[in-house]
Amino acid sequence: MLPIPGTARTRADSPSTPPDVAVLTWPDDTAEYLALGRAGRPRLLLVPTGAAPPDDWDELTDWMREPIDEREFNARIRKLRRVAERTVPPHLDEHDVLWRASRWVPLAPVEARLMAVLIDRRGIVVPRRDLTRAAWPGGSPAERSVDNRLAQLRDRIEPLGLRIRCVRRRGLVLECG
Repeated sequence: MLPIPGTARTRADSPSTPPDVAVLTWPDDTAEYLALGRAGRPRLLLVPTGAAPPDDWDELTDWMREPIDEREFNARIRKLRRVAERTVPPHLDEHDVLWRASRWVPLAPVEARLMAVLIDRRGIVVPRRDLTRAAWPGGSPAERSVDNRLAQLRDRIEPLGLRIRCVRRRGLVLECG
């Protein structure tokens, strides 16, 4: 393990490094960098003085030149974690809690039934009648009940980076941004 300059810690025991962000030395760890990239893992590359930085990288990669400033190191780790969380699809658990990475919101049973349909068809327009049937199986709600519930649901899921968009005269679509 390489020490983080200016500290007595190594990268492996740095409390600011979440386990899901790989900290690698460039270009020495190129093979591991590529393998982790294929697996969708976020990576922070440490580039020694005098070495050329990578020519190409994706949104789950960042790099910084050594010697390392701990505040910058921590900021880049936090940024990579936020970006990585946006790539995680949402899911509902058995208690009607909507999860997205480590963030969650509790949902009412009707909201959970609406979200289940939207999650199952993520990125696809869902007709309003399908949402109404899912939210109120075996019953017929008031005319605007689904609109009222969707308005509440939109507010609840926004902190998770999720949006429900209306596609005029077609239905609704869940966007994960």
